[in-house]
Amino acid sequence: MTPEIIIRPAVESDAEDVLGLLADILELHRKRRPDLFRDGSSGKYDAESFSTLLKDPASDVFVADEYGRAIGYIIFRIESGGWNPVLRDIKTLYIDDLCVSEAHRGKGIGSALMKTAEDRARTFGCHSVTLNVWEFNDSARGFYSRLGYSTQRREMEKII
Repeated sequence: MTPEIIIRPAVESDAEDVLGLLADILELHRKRRPDLFRDGSSGKYDAESFSTLLKDPASDVFVADEYGRAIGYIIFRIESGGWNPVLRDIKTLYIDDLCVSEAHRGKGIGSALMKTAEDRARTFGCHSVTLNVWEFNDSARGFYSRLGYSTQRREMEKII
């Protein structure tokens, strides 16, 4: 990671950059699974829901800032498993979304964002850090594997 890039908590003025990156990620997913991802959607958040997310005490958003511009982000929240009577009620930090702009990939920015989440998980006394990754996303699966993540369970489908 270059010295001019810092990892910091997101602020309202990061919305345009983060929403742009979210739209890029959505397009990647839409190309690979058009049967699941909607056309015409700009992403899972809009400016209003992003603002709400920043104020949510259970969630955190961090950005990789290069000269005042968000070139990457990570969104995560603390979750508990108490809903399932056969599983221990552990606390986990769930990574809702991670993206680094295509032009900045391979420079350690994603790893730095993940380290931020892992450090927060330790601070909050979490048992683990969890996330979902689509099976078709080989680069993301490889990235997470290189960071020491492994498959916990697999969701399967049969299209009929």
